[in-house]
Amino acid sequence: MTQTIVILGAGIAAIPVAHYLLAHTAPKLKDGLKIILVSPNTHVYWCFAAVRGILPDMVPDDKMFHPVTESFAKYPKGQFEHVLGQAIQLTPESNSVLVRENDGAERTVTYDELIIATGSVYKDTPLKNIGTTEQTRAALRDYNKKIESAKSIVVAGAGFTGVELAGELGEEYAQHGLKEVTLIADGTLPFSSDIKTDVRATAKRELENLKVKVLVNRKVTGTSQKGAKTVIELDGGKETITTDLFLPTFGIIPNTSFVPAELLDARAYVKQTSSLQVQGQENVYVIGDAGNLQSATGKAADMEAVHLARGLDAKLVSKVPVGELKVDPKVIFAVALGKRKGTGQMGNWKLWSFLIAWLKSKNLGTDTARDYVNGAKTMTEKKWT
Repeated sequence: MTQTIVILGAGIAAIPVAHYLLAHTAPKLKDGLKIILVSPNTHVYWCFAAVRGILPDMVPDDKMFHPVTESFAKYPKGQFEHVLGQAIQLTPESNSVLVRENDGAERTVTYDELIIATGSVYKDTPLKNIGTTEQTRAALRDYNKKIESAKSIVVAGAGFTGVELAGELGEEYAQHGLKEVTLIADGTLPFSSDIKTDVRATAKRELENLKVKVLVNRKVTGTSQKGAKTVIELDGGKETITTDLFLPTFGIIPNTSFVPAELLDARAYVKQTSSLQVQGQENVYVIGDAGNLQSATGKAADMEAVHLARGLDAKLVSKVPVGELKVDPKVIFAVALGKRKGTGQMGNWKLWSFLIAWLKSKNLGTDTARDYVNGAKTMTEKKWT
């Protein structure tokens, strides 16, 4: 009997797994394999470039959005199906997912193996996929206009995304005196305290060189509207800032509302074992931002996708259980600070700015995104299919 693998999501975690199983596993299975990809988006949103794409006229549309179905056309007919819709109820007892399709119809999809790769969203900004491709495109266009018309912009949250967004705004506008840009950090420096102090200090210094005002030891505790402006409350009202545009980059929300409550932790992330299984489920897996094993980063999502793809290949072909993922505790990241600079860390080493500028800052991965969506490579694997 044909094995059916249902993958919920069509983003950076889901796409590599689907390609690997179709390219490597399907030819080995005598009874065949079918991949059903369930997602509301017709295109993969290259969210790594969203910090630049949210600015007007910075990233062409075809560099931000890459068609899903075209990238799977190379596989034999009948092996791949893209269901345009979103999961509204997972029922593990019957190996089924209830899907509400984009046209409003409901459909039950059954599986032999299920992969949850639905990712996460930012609360108020389209820095991640927010639904259908057209909804995400429309939101980006809306923010393009908001940024274009704003004279003052406040970015709240000084994690990787917040720092990159502030860097883009600083390079394009603040350093030329065109807009006032402020970054709010709740710590003594940008980034979290597990990052090397000199790396954190570099981020602050480079942002200030771009004329971004960096406020440290401040926490956003509320916002309100005053006409067309936003009033930002800091530290319970001890201080307020009034701005034309408020861009929060904290408060990531996992897309897990369809998952039974007993399978979620207190933060609504799916309980995830080191074998990437959903706790208590032998044939349900979770990868990427929706799971609670690792923090929500592109590196973690790629690591999990690669591990699960190879693990499921072994399970389906050789009946070997998916092995445990060895999570690398070493801090590794690279953050762009505009198109020409950056900072980052690898273990205890601070990465050189020129290296990050060459590898990341110039294009934010848009030059290789199509290869990724087509299954030719992943972030860590130069040859994938």
